[in-house]
Amino acid sequence: MRNRMTLFILFIFLLSFLQGSIGNQIQNESSAPEVTDWPEGSNAYDNLVTMTQFGYRKIDTTANENSRNWIATQLESYGYQVERQSFTTDECDNCQNIVVTINGTLEKDWIVVGAHHDAICYSPPPLIGITYPTCTSSGAYDDATGSGALLELARTFAQWNITPEHTWKLAWWDYEEWQGSGSSEGGGMGSLHFVEQQIPSDVNVTYLNLDMFALNWPVEMPTAMQLTGCDEDYWTLYMFTSPVEDWSYYEDRGLEVTEEMEANAVVLQSQLTELNSNLSHPTDWVRVIDDTKGNSDHYNFIMNGYAATWLRGQHQYAYEEGDTCEQTPKHAQSDSVTTLNTMAGGRTNVESGLQTGMDVIATMALWDRNSTVDNSDEVIIAQGEEGVTSVIAILGMLTITTVFCLVIWRQEKEIF
Repeated sequence: MRNRMTLFILFIFLLSFLQGSIGNQIQNESSAPEVTDWPEGSNAYDNLVTMTQFGYRKIDTTANENSRNWIATQLESYGYQVERQSFTTDECDNCQNIVVTINGTLEKDWIVVGAHHDAICYSPPPLIGITYPTCTSSGAYDDATGSGALLELARTFAQWNITPEHTWKLAWWDYEEWQGSGSSEGGGMGSLHFVEQQIPSDVNVTYLNLDMFALNWPVEMPTAMQLTGCDEDYWTLYMFTSPVEDWSYYEDRGLEVTEEMEANAVVLQSQLTELNSNLSHPTDWVRVIDDTKGNSDHYNFIMNGYAATWLRGQHQYAYEEGDTCEQTPKHAQSDSVTTLNTMAGGRTNVESGLQTGMDVIATMALWDRNSTVDNSDEVIIAQGEEGVTSVIAILGMLTITTVFCLVIWRQEKEIF
């Protein structure tokens, strides 16, 4: 009788243990952050097509104003409070950045993701910068790809029930494009206005620039281009990042490089490398390298002491290397959706190229969640470890109970 009572008590204990373990597992799973959406290349493609349909988005034009108003309307439909940052320059009377904020637990540590919504058309090298009345461009590659992708990222982030650790700002810059050889000033005016007028002196910033991508891995190099001398297998996605080795380009332009800048550059390059490894991106075709040329909005951030990177497709500086790998349609009348599709081998490939860049930004956003609440990948890993621990504990208890019951059964058999 005593043995049967012992078995009964053990059974009740085991049942309670199982219920507790399963209950704890369910509770852990229910407290895990839920990501119900992910950016889609097809949506980014649709956005870039819409951008091109506004016409030639040169500064101070109706097309430019209509495109930025459309961006703002889309953002408001996602639930954002839109900030319109207007500014003027010698060449622009009606320029405006569109900015939204995702508040994080760190108010003075920002991650800014930007793309430019304007476009330009002028003569290509070697006579670069000559404008003429009939020169217009729909700016599909430069930079409806970046603006359309950033809008899709904004839509996705709005769906996430996540409080990031850093404060995130998503920005669509006006007046990135140099207005040509007759202009009294350079380009990058929208991001320069933001850097000089919108960032408090006690705020740390990391900047991620989306300008001309989609023609990049996993998009294969067209056979026709290989026959003209470009023997690469894929278009490359470059991440031109605050330098680790060579700061000469920025030093030559007056930047006094500090130890903090150097340290932040190492951190950002390491972070991007880790992100791409996590996404299984091939290092031959998705590359994190020192930026030694500027040429886009990330330049203004680096020159003001902030770590930055530029996600950019196609080949690196083809004209200087004397090859034909670039063939970029930027700043030309040919910069259209049709050209983009032709160079990529169809819409599906353009979507795939856009997806690669968006995956990098979205993964960084996913990792940057509040460590005290969500804790990104570490929560997922911890849950997995807890699940394994629970299973091992349950199996161990079952084994012990079984052995114990067998011992008692044998004892009773010997007695009776």
